[in-house]
Parts: sequence; C-alpha cells; structure tokens
Amino acid sequence: MFLGQPLPDLDPAPGRSGARPRLRVVVAGEFRSGKSSVINAILRQPVLPMLSRQASRPAFLVRHAWEGAGAVLLHHGSGGTEQAAVLDETTDFGGAGLCEVLVKAPHIEGVELVELPFPCDGQVGDEARALMAGADLLLWVSIASQAWRLSEKAILSQLPPMRERAVIVLSRADKLRCASDWDRIEERVQREAGPHFAAVAFVQAARETIRAAAADDHAWATSGGQILADLVAERRRRMAPETPSLPADPPHDTHRASRAVAARRQEIEQVAASLAGLVCGGLTGPDGGCLAFGPERHRAAQLAPAIRSYIDGQGALEAAAGAAVEETTLRLGPHLLLVIRPASSGLAFLLLRQDRTNMALAQTALRRIAADGLPEA
Repeated sequence: MFLGQPLPDLDPAPGRSGARPRLRVVVAGEFRSGKSSVINAILRQPVLPMLSRQASRPAFLVRHAWEGAGAVLLHHGSGGTEQAAVLDETTDFGGAGLCEVLVKAPHIEGVELVELPFPCDGQVGDEARALMAGADLLLWVSIASQAWRLSEKAILSQLPPMRERAVIVLSRADKLRCASDWDRIEERVQREAGPHFAAVAFVQAARETIRAAAADDHAWATSGGQILADLVAERRRRMAPETPSLPADPPHDTHRASRAVAARRQEIEQVAASLAGLVCGGLTGPDGGCLAFGPERHRAAQLAPAIRSYIDGQGALEAAAGAAVEETTLRLGPHLLLVIRPASSGLAFLLLRQDRTNMALAQTALRRIAADGLPEA
C-alpha cells in the first residue's frame, strides 16, 4: 500500500496469452528533483504535469494501453475508483492515494512506471521504502548540479543492497554550463554513489524537448529518455524466463522496427566492447536519429549534430579535391574522434581515450559498425 492505497494488480494485456508479469520501475527522489520529467522523457510525451501542491499529490502509476489510452484513474484508500476528466496542474485528486494513467507508448509495453511523491521535509515512510526496495528497477532522481547530497545517501542507506537494479538519474542536465561539468559531476557521482547504483544517466527534459521527442529520435536521445528506456528494456530481458512465450505482434509495425533497432544495437555493442578506451560512439541514419552506445553514450547524442555540422562544413575541401570526405580523425584534448561517412545520409563515429586506444583496431571496429547502417524505422 502507499498513502493507504494498494497499487492495482494489473492483468496482462487483453488477448495476449502467455504475457509476462509487468516490470515495476519505481522512480523516486527528493522533493522537486525532476521525477515527473524523467517519466515524461521515457514516455516521449509530456504526460505527467509539474505539480507544486505537495500536500495533495498522489503517487502516479503510468502504463501502456492499446485501448483506453488517455484515461486517468484515481484510486482512493476506501477502495473506490473514479476517472478524472483531465490530468494537468489544475486536477483535483480528491485525496486519492494513487493516480493511474494509461498512455499509448508501445515501447514500454509490459512495464509500469511508478512515481513516488516525497515530502519536502525529507521524511520517507516505511511504505515508500518498501516500494523502492521491492522495485524491479529503481531510478533515483537527483538534480545534476547538486547531485548525491547527504540526505539522499541517508535514504538509500536504509534500503537493502540493490545496486544491480538501481540507476541514479541526474536531472536538469541542460542547466549545466559545459561538457566538462558533465564529466566532473559524473566522475564524482560514480565515485561516491557507486556502491548504490550500477549506472549513472543524465536527463535534460525541458517540456519543449519532450514534445519534440514524440516524433524526433534525436530529440529523444538528447533528452536522455532513450537511454533510460533502453535500460528498462534490458532489465526486462534479464528477468524474462529462459523460454518466454512471444506475444502476438501489435496492430502496428512499430514493434518490428524496434526489434530491428535493438538487434542492431546488440551487434554494435558487441563490437564496441572489444575497444579499450572507448568513451562513446554513435551511428546516425538519414533522419538524423542517433543510435548511441558505449560507457558514456549520453554524450553521443550531443556529439552527433556537432559532427554532422563539421562534416557538412567540408564542402570547399571536397570541391577542391573532387571527392567526398569519407574518414576523419580529430585529436580533442585527451581524446580521439574517429568519423566515417558510409553514405551521404549517415555517419558513424567513436570517441576514444588516446592513451588507451589501438588505432588500427578502432578503425576496423568503426568500419564494421558503419557497414550495415541503421535499420529503417
């Protein structure tokens, strides 16, 4: 139960025999840390409003639904349920302990995202701790500029060991001044919070970015939502039975395209895993979308448009040489940037640490990554 209201026991999607139990992803963090923005980034749409009325804020549960998307259900401690007409800053929750929101988001099918409201005084109750401890995946949200405060450490220290199913998400990354701030903060958080979290992710989820992410893969990658969605999908795969029953294809082709992209990502990750010194890499398609990979793949989403702009600026050189620039190597401080343009509409690149890179191996790996390009969405 949470705030006196049990989380609903959700049945498998209608008509899907053999469906696996839903993966419960709990999104938690201190008051106004950006939890709703993180969920919106994962969803690729601004579903949850930014609420400042802490006293009346319920817990939120968001899940995909092929039918009934858009419904907002208010669950009360008495066992009653009513449907709200709208979900925004003006919604009257009527004392409900849980607000269940159905959305059309096939990429999170089989997942339920639960946002826990935290009091501004920092006092966390037993029910909230139990929900965090029992999560299949915990996303702990912390504001990037002041990440991992002592009060946060005190809360996480009350939970049982759950590092392998916990990620710290650094919100409001768009407020950081430069890339070096990202590096400095990430290094500190990894050092200080490493015992509690298996990964660090950045999110820059301004409302306009989330709106753009609905139809723009690059915007989704830039927001950080794509990386989190990938982490959720990977966690669900790890928890799957060894011989799961495959659900029937949905009445759209989006899942088929998603599986193709996932398979391509797996191939690329296997190649990238052989590279010592890899920071991040990316493979872009004709639409400008970027399939990012590597230990710090959030940086690839930022690099991709900058690299594209740099390559596009080589027009005069190409005209003088009578040939296109196909491969480029740049030294950027302690890093090397390798770029291949396998086709006029795409790019493949690797960012590596100079002191740990075998150039011949890196070039071979990049050519393998670039060879097949991105599958069509």
